[in-house]
Amino acid sequence: MTVLVQMHVKAPDAARFVATAEKYAPTMAEMGAANGGVFEDENEPGLMTIVAEWASHDAMMTAADKIGEAFNAEAGTEGLEWVTHIWERRGDA
Repeated sequence: MTVLVQMHVKAPDAARFVATAEKYAPTMAEMGAANGGVFEDENEPGLMTIVAEWASHDAMMTAADKIGEAFNAEAGTEGLEWVTHIWERRGDA
């Protein structure tokens, strides 16, 4: 079952975060992410979210385990608390 994954973190450098997300986007796609994007909150600069559809929760976790540490090191988010939401489709409205 596909899931929509939303992960957000308060990044100290939004431009660095975006550049890192763009660098890793092809790798994430190869690992099963689709229709993804990176966004910054209009009301709270630096509050960043990455959203993507994944084939499954397990597929996303496999990717996070493989590249999470490297991503955080490059994005400047090492040691910061990420909030993750896994959304399962419940309708087509």
